[in-house]
Amino acid sequence: MKRPTSDHEYHQQHQCSRQWRPFLFCLGQELAERLGPDGARALMRRLGGAMSRERPLPALELLPDLEAAMNTLWSDMDWGWVELQDTGDALRIVHHCAPLDAAFGVSARAWSGALLEGAYEQWLKAAGAGDRLRVRQMPGSSSSPDTTLVFVLTS
Repeated sequence: MKRPTSDHEYHQQHQCSRQWRPFLFCLGQELAERLGPDGARALMRRLGGAMSRERPLPALELLPDLEAAMNTLWSDMDWGWVELQDTGDALRIVHHCAPLDAAFGVSARAWSGALLEGAYEQWLKAAGAGDRLRVRQMPGSSSSPDTTLVFVLTS
């Protein structure tokens, strides 16, 4: 998949499914109420890891190839697109057009991004990142008014 040049371009090419929104919104409210934000975050992280094990990436060594494989998978699922940026001391992961707000509502931003955290960490471990490295959502990225989430892979 060719990476879109903007979120607007992506939204022009893909439509979010509405059939699951009421159910997922209510599920998100129940998760937050029953588990609290930390518990919901932990559950979503585990689900993201499971989701990435269910949809593994091919063995790739180069960052652009890994990004392309991730974007192909995300595009197939209508889950947005990602940019992988090597900053020298960490890997910055910028996920655009995540459908999490549409599924769980804006009030779930404190915990819903953990789904992507778990998915990226599992894929990067499988690609050879090692068990000591962790993917973490950057503080403040869940408060953005758009659907872009920023993560970092560090030790």
